[in-house]
Amino acid sequence: MKPWNVVVDERQYEVKAKGYKLVVNGEAVKLKNLMSKKSGMWKIYELPLGAKKAEYYVNNWIGGVKLVMDGVDCATGKPFTAPELPKWAYVFLIVHLAYILFLMGGALGVLMAFLGMVATISVSCNKNMSVAVRVLLDIGILVAFAAADLGIVNAFSSMLGGI
Repeated sequence: MKPWNVVVDERQYEVKAKGYKLVVNGEAVKLKNLMSKKSGMWKIYELPLGAKKAEYYVNNWIGGVKLVMDGVDCATGKPFTAPELPKWAYVFLIVHLAYILFLMGGALGVLMAFLGMVATISVSCNKNMSVAVRVLLDIGILVAFAAADLGIVNAFSSMLGGI
């Protein structure tokens, strides 16, 4: 992963993410030793850099990490606000869970539902698309993952039925 270069009070800091640590100018800091809070899908760690505190955002669902200083993403230089899952997206997540419970696709069904949930979260949080497009994509994701699972289950059952 590419390091972030941050300047605070005319002092340069190089911050690298390494597993459950942040390496600041060669010195490792364990994440568990930093102040943290939870905000939606994000776990936010406060990293002291000079007189300021940077925020290290970790999203376990989609594997995203961000280093933010004064509301600005240190990698892009653009303002950053953590995306939150819209309320309507929970309907799609519940349908994915119901798919596991009622259609009983076995391990494959669980895997497909989990991947569908990750894709749904990713699409639903994307503010670059209109809400209508995101909803249509979420419907498409739901149908595609269910169809793929049912197709694979039917293919296996027809192969086993021929034995």
